[in-house]
Amino acid sequence: MSTNQGTESTENNDITVRLVDKDDKNSWKELWTLFMEFQQTSLPEEQEELNFRRFIDPEVNMWSALAIDEASGRAIGMANFFSHMSTWDLTDIIYLNDLYVREDVRTRGIGRKLIDFVYEHADKMGTPKVYWWTDEHNHRAQLLYTKVGKRTPKVVYKRIGY
Repeated sequence: MSTNQGTESTENNDITVRLVDKDDKNSWKELWTLFMEFQQTSLPEEQEELNFRRFIDPEVNMWSALAIDEASGRAIGMANFFSHMSTWDLTDIIYLNDLYVREDVRTRGIGRKLIDFVYEHADKMGTPKVYWWTDEHNHRAQLLYTKVGKRTPKVVYKRIGY
């Protein structure tokens, strides 16, 4: 069962982190576009639309959280995540699929607030395990990740051509 409720929030230093709702589409889309640019890739608009529909559908276990700067009302970061089953665990696991913070506000603890929000969401679901991947060259992000997580020795492979 989904816990896609827009009422969860984490507040700290005039930054609120909360799940997206239907009124957040433009803010989310702007961050998504910046994230795609940062990743030096693009996806079809249909994927973008599907993602947002999933985030606001209470029947789908996929969420997006926004970090909002309360002073300006501007969305300054996002975390997209979903739960899935595993043959290794009795409970679901949370995969933090995307984490992005606007370049002009990095190093202010916003990424950590977003990850903490995902951890809190997972704990409320009774799903304490959370994992994510990062690019090998993303050293700035890894400085944060080593504080909030444990690096694993696993290597990721993917199907050729996809």
